[in-house]
Amino acid sequence: MQKYIHTVIQKIISANTDFNNITIILPSKRAGVFVKNEFKKTLEPLHFLPKIISIENFISTISKIDTADKLVLLFEFYKIYLENTEKEKIESFEDFSNWASILITDFNEIDSYLIDPKYIFTYLKDINRIESWFKKEESKTELTKKYMHFFEKIEVYYTVFYQHLLQLKIGYQGLQYREANQNIGLFMDNNKDQKYIFIGFNALNKVEENIIQELLQNNLADIYFDVDQFFIEKNISAAAFIKNYKNNWNYFTHQDFHSISNDFSKEKNIEVIGVPKNISQIKYATEIIQKNIAKQDNMALVLANEDLLTTVVNSLPHNIQHINITMGLPLKNILYADLFRLLFKLHQNKKKLGNNQKFYHKDVFYVLNHPAISNKFTCEDASKSIVNIIKKKNYIFLEKSILIDICPVVSGKLLELIFSDWNDFDTIIENSITIIQELKKDNENHFDLEYLNRFEQIFIQIEELNSQYGYVENLDGISSIFTQILLSETLSFKGEALKGLQIMGMLETRVLDFETIILTSVNEGFLPSGKTNNSFIPFDIKNEVGLPTYQEKDAIFSYHFYRLITRAKNIYLLYNTETDDASGEQSRFITQLAFFQNKLPNHHFTQTIVSPKINNEKAKRQLILKNDAILKKLQIESQKGFSPTSLTNYIYNPIAFYKQKILKIYQLDEIEETIATNTMGTVVHRVLEKFYLPFKGKFLTTANIVEMQKNISQETKRIFGQEYKNGDLTKGKNLLIFEVSKQYVARFLRQELQLLKENNQLKIIGLEVDLSCVIHIDGIDFPIKLKGQADRIDELNGTIRIIDYKTGKVEQKQLNINDWDKLLTNHKYSKAFQVLLYAYMYVSMQNISIDKSPLETGIVSFKNLKEGFMKVNNSVTTMVELNRFEITLKNLLQEILNIEIPFVENENLPY
Repeated sequence: MQKYIHTVIQKIISANTDFNNITIILPSKRAGVFVKNEFKKTLEPLHFLPKIISIENFISTISKIDTADKLVLLFEFYKIYLENTEKEKIESFEDFSNWASILITDFNEIDSYLIDPKYIFTYLKDINRIESWFKKEESKTELTKKYMHFFEKIEVYYTVFYQHLLQLKIGYQGLQYREANQNIGLFMDNNKDQKYIFIGFNALNKVEENIIQELLQNNLADIYFDVDQFFIEKNISAAAFIKNYKNNWNYFTHQDFHSISNDFSKEKNIEVIGVPKNISQIKYATEIIQKNIAKQDNMALVLANEDLLTTVVNSLPHNIQHINITMGLPLKNILYADLFRLLFKLHQNKKKLGNNQKFYHKDVFYVLNHPAISNKFTCEDASKSIVNIIKKKNYIFLEKSILIDICPVVSGKLLELIFSDWNDFDTIIENSITIIQELKKDNENHFDLEYLNRFEQIFIQIEELNSQYGYVENLDGISSIFTQILLSETLSFKGEALKGLQIMGMLETRVLDFETIILTSVNEGFLPSGKTNNSFIPFDIKNEVGLPTYQEKDAIFSYHFYRLITRAKNIYLLYNTETDDASGEQSRFITQLAFFQNKLPNHHFTQTIVSPKINNEKAKRQLILKNDAILKKLQIESQKGFSPTSLTNYIYNPIAFYKQKILKIYQLDEIEETIATNTMGTVVHRVLEKFYLPFKGKFLTTANIVEMQKNISQETKRIFGQEYKNGDLTKGKNLLIFEVSKQYVARFLRQELQLLKENNQLKIIGLEVDLSCVIHIDGIDFPIKLKGQADRIDELNGTIRIIDYKTGKVEQKQLNINDWDKLLTNHKYSKAFQVLLYAYMYVSMQNISIDKSPLETGIVSFKNLKEGFMKVNNSVTTMVELNRFEITLKNLLQEILNIEIPFVENENLPY
C-alpha cells in the first residue's frame, strides 16, 4: 500500500535539494509526526529537515496574534459586555456564559469567512425587528424584550470586543484569520526567500483560500491535495471542495493539478456490520483487532463517536504491545467530572429547595454512592448502611450534624468537606481542591492520579482567572465555568506515536493512511453529524452570506470518510442498530458504498447484522423442590403461626411465599417522599382505633361520634407525624393525601352517626383484636398455628360483626363465593379468604355456635364507602360455611406442608 504521505514526500524531495527555507503546513499537529518520520526514512543522513507546522500556527505567525484560551476569551468578553450594556439589563456571569460561548463561535465563523460584520449584524437586527412588529405589545414578555435588545447590541459587542483583543494581541481563531488576511502582503514581502508547502487540505475557509492563492501566485508555495479519480468522476460530495479549487483557482489555469490518485478502485475487503448498542460495537471491534493482531502496526480504530473512548480503553485486548491514542479523553466523560457535578448539585439544591441547612436525601445518596467517595469509607458496604439508616428514619432532608453522626469514619476530612457550607467563591474552590487532595491519598492508580491532577488544575485556573477578573461570586458561577471547561477540554494520552494500534477520532485521520481500518458509529447523526445549528445566525442568512451550514459540514464528513478508506485494504464499518444515542440508521455513506459496488469489481463488500440469539421458547415457570431443610423451616413457621396475609400470598404466588417465609427476603424500605398507600392505610386504621378505644366494651352514642368528629384533623396529623417520619404534609401530593385521609375518617364517622340516629344499638367489643387458633390435619404430625389481627369486632343489634378496614377499593362481588375451590386458585377472592379466616379463628377462640349467636364477617372499603359494611356472601356467616372453609383451609395447608408438592410459580400473575 502506497501511503499518501510517502507519495507526497517523494515528490517534494525530488523537486527540492535544500530544505532550509521550506515550511510544510498541515491540517493538524498530529500529522506532523508522521510527515517528519517519512522525511527521516527517505532523506539521506546529515540533511536538515524542513520546518513542519499546523495551519493554526501558520496563521498565528502571519497575524501576529496569539491564540487565547477559551476561558480567558469568556472573561474578557464579559468585561466588554459590562462596559457596553445598560446597568438594568446586565446579566450575571453564569447567565452570560450560557450564550456568550455560542456568540464567540459565531464571531469566529464571520471572521474566518471574511463576512462584513456590519452587513450581517444589521441583517440579523432587521429580521428581529420585523418579527417584533408582528407581535402585539401585550404579548411581548420580559424574555422577548431581552432577546430583542440582545440583537440590537451584537454589533457593538463584536466591534468593541474585536478591538479590545487586538490591543491585547490575543484572539479567537477567526480574529487571527481576518488579521492574517490583511497582513499577507507584508508577510510575503518579508519572506520572499521562503517556500510553503501545503499538504492534505480539503475544506478551506475564505481566509485560507485567499492566503494560499496569494502564495501560489507569487511562487512562494506548492499545494498537494488528496482526492481520488473515482470521487471526481462520480461527483461525490467528498470531492466537492477540491473540484472547486481545481476549476476556479487562477493558479491551476497554468499549473498542472497533481493531486489526483487512483487508489479507491483497488482491491478492498469491506465489511459493514450492524451491532446493537455502543458497548457491543466496541466489543465486536476488539474481536476484529484480536483477529488481526499481527497487523496492529498498520491498523487504526477510528471513533466517529468520541464519547466511546473510555469504553475502548477498558475493552482492548491485553496482548496489544503498543497503543497510541491520538484523541483526547473528554473531561466530561471522566469519573471525577460526575463527582463534582453531583457535589455542586448537592449544594445548589440545598439552596433552591429552601432548606439552607438541610440536604436533599437523593443528592446525598448520589454523592455517597459515587465510587470516588464510597471507596474512601473505612468499612465495607458502609455506604449502603448509611442509606439504609436514612431510609429507616425517612429523612427526606438531612442536616449536616445528622449526616456526620450516621456516617462511619471516612478518610481524613472528606465527609466534613462535602457537607460543609459552600457559600462563597474562596470556600468552594478551597473545598474542591482539598477534596481532590484527599482523594489522592493512598491512591496508587496512575490514571486516577492523572485525572485528579487535571481537575485540580481546573480549579486553580478558575481561581486565578477570578482573582484577575472577579466576576464569579457563588457556586452557580463556578458550576457554569466548570461546565464550559468540561465541554471543551480533553485529557491527552502519552504513547509511542508511530508504533502499534492507533486510536483516533475522524479529524485525527487527516493525511494518514492505514492498511486496516475499524470505524465505529457509522450512523446518521455521527457520520455526518446532522443538522445541528448551535448558532444565533439562522440557516437562511448563513446560506446567503457564505457561512458554512450543515450542508458544507456533510461534505466535509464525506471527504474524511472516503479519504480514510481510499488506500485501506481491510475496512470494517460498524454501526449501532439501536436508538440509544443515534437514529439506529446506518450512515448514508454506507448506502453510497453499497450503490457503487457494481462499478467496483475489486471490492469485496458484505453487510451483516450481528444480534443476540433469541430464545423463542416460552419461559419456564420457576419451580422450587421441597426438601427436609425446607420442610423443617415450614414446621417452624407453623409453630409461629400462619397469618391470612401469608396464606393469600401463597395463593397469589407460591414462589413469593417461598422467598418470604423460607429465604426471609422482604421488600426494602424506601424513603417516603410522597406518602405511600400502606402508610395512609395505617394512619386511617390508627386514627379510628384511637377514637374508638375509650368505648371498648360499651355501647356508642351519637354524642360519642360527634366528639370524635371534632378531633379528626388534629388526630390525623398526630398519627401522620408518627408514621410518616420527618415528612412534610403542608404541600404537594402529601397535602392532598393528608386531606383524603381526613375525608375517609370523616365519611366513616358520618355513616356511624347515621346508624346510631336510626336507633341501632352498636357496641364495640374489640379493636385491633389478636386472633389465633391451632388446627390439626391428618397426616401432619404437628399442630399448625393460625394467627391474625381483626381491625374491629363489634355487636350491632345483637349480631357480632368482624370488620376489616380497606383503604383500597373492594366490591361486593369479591366477597361472594359461588365455588369454594376458587378460594385456592383465584387471588381476587383473597379478601373473602382473609375475613373468613378471622371468623374461623374467632369462633375457635370463643368456642361458640354461630348458628345460635349470629355472626357477620366482612369489609369496610373507604374507596367504596357508600356500600357500607360488605358481608361475605352478603349475609350472616353460617357454621356450614365455616365448615366448608375449614376443608378448603386444610387443603391449602396440606399443599404447603407436603414435601412432594414443589413451590411453582403462578403462570397467571396479574402483575
